[in-house]
Amino acid sequence: MLLHYNLDKSFGPAGAFTGYLLIILGLNSLIFFHSLSGLVLLFLGSFTAFTKSGTSININDFTIKYSTILFGFIKLGKWQYINRRMQLGLSEAKISYRVRSMSNRFIDVNNKDFRIYLYNEDGLKRKAICRFKERFVAEKELIKLSDLLNIQIKE
Repeated sequence: MLLHYNLDKSFGPAGAFTGYLLIILGLNSLIFFHSLSGLVLLFLGSFTAFTKSGTSININDFTIKYSTILFGFIKLGKWQYINRRMQLGLSEAKISYRVRSMSNRFIDVNNKDFRIYLYNEDGLKRKAICRFKERFVAEKELIKLSDLLNIQIKE
């Protein structure tokens, strides 16, 4: 049984928006001007718009893969073994993105969410497994993962 979770866009919200604009410009260049530079814009736009990070958990083999998902479908990463002495924990994450506009002003985007982390045997926090907007949903998924993997929840 495989579980897949998406975490964050690799280039943040501003990079994803820029990628969508490049895709639109590339399509316009291909359709109206029959220019091959539109292919380059499509390639760069789809890379920045759809590249993200994620995790996959194989429940049967007790392995986890932290991956970078290129173009939204090419997963890069290595499978790692989940030890029975590891623990799961829930933590609140506050992530801020800062973009500078052409008028030299800063635009800050703040995201607050709840993430489930896997902890080593030593109690050290590893990368996030999954994220949720609401604490109740995150706690429910934490209990589900703890039952499926048969590992403890960190207090």
